Amino acid sequence: MGVGKQFKDKQVSFQDRLSGREITRLTDWLGHSWQFYFTHPCWIDGGRAFLFHSERDNAGNYFRYELATGDIIQLTDNQGEVFFNSCLSPATACFYHCSGNTLQELDLNTLQGRPVFEAEPPFLPRGHGSQISATADGRHVVTILEDPTEDDSTDKENTGHDPKFRSPFFNPPLSRLVRIDVASGDSELVYEDRRYITHLNTSPTRPELMTFCHEGPWHLIEERIHGLNLETGEEWNIRPQHGEYSVIAEHWFADGETLGFRSHNRAANDTRFGSIRHDNSGHVETVLPYSRHFHSLDGSLVVGDGMPVYLLPGMLNTTITWPYILLHQREGAGQGWGPARVLAYHGSSFSGQRCHPHPHITPDGRHVLFTTNMSDYSNIYLAEIGDVEDLPLLNLETGGI
Repeated sequence: MGVGKQFKDKQVSFQDRLSGREITRLTDWLGHSWQFYFTHPCWIDGGRAFLFHSERDNAGNYFRYELATGDIIQLTDNQGEVFFNSCLSPATACFYHCSGNTLQELDLNTLQGRPVFEAEPPFLPRGHGSQISATADGRHVVTILEDPTEDDSTDKENTGHDPKFRSPFFNPPLSRLVRIDVASGDSELVYEDRRYITHLNTSPTRPELMTFCHEGPWHLIEERIHGLNLETGEEWNIRPQHGEYSVIAEHWFADGETLGFRSHNRAANDTRFGSIRHDNSGHVETVLPYSRHFHSLDGSLVVGDGMPVYLLPGMLNTTITWPYILLHQREGAGQGWGPARVLAYHGSSFSGQRCHPHPHITPDGRHVLFTTNMSDYSNIYLAEIGDVEDLPLLNLETGGI
């Protein structure tokens, strides 16, 4: 076990029973394998390989997957549960992750690692999820350091959310966003607030531009998406919320200027996908059939993960589910996106992050990468898109086609 260990999972291809598209299962191991969260870069070597999480040899670690061969290379040597504080820098083909209080760098070409930065108490790295992001030029990594607060897991309101969201929201830590020079290890404070801050997403094309979010029970968040200029320290709201709407699951389009996001009307339970430039121009938003997550490269095509196979109380028609990878095409400038077309059945349970499909369109626009545990353990699948107009339409009344 260790960095550089090699695995080879058998790739299995089959035709989806609804769409007829070719689906390829990429991983096959006695343990969960799942892709990165759809907002995080994972592709390297011109789209010929990607990084992913997997549980192998009784530990959770990060791995590299070669599409052409199915060869898998282990990148970290964690001895326990997989850690989520990590990011890929596509500009330099380096992988960053936190080990204790230390930010580590791994060169993906040489598999040589080195420590970059060590946090000093009382400000420590956040212990879970979406807290590191590399700038577009590869020169810096942005992360969150927190002054730990006394845990308050008492429900101050029946929010229906996991305590990890409730407690920091009602008892927020002092959060510092720091920009770390990866060459020297020097750090600078770029933003500070007593808030529960998560989802650091740097622009894929503009090194000075990033977003972060105020996290917590969605219906209680006043403004979800925040822009930040790393050079000037300017901070602003992106897609200002209007009371009745919750905004979540924001991500950058490939241009590094525009963001996609999901929103929903708290009273009517309608779900929407929208896009907006970082300066709040070019705002488009359309009601779409429910998906937990949406992703798009440029707004011309949107992928969603549909309705879970279990029922969601209070969400749409609780007697119907559509556990499919769904595609929506742009209908025209400023008009939003069209009806849902079924690309593939995923049948995932959504029982924890390892089992969320988190579909995203591959950089070349030809496939969708997604995760599902329809075969007990979660595995990663690749679905060809083809001609979207040839795909069957989702029947919202029956959940079929």
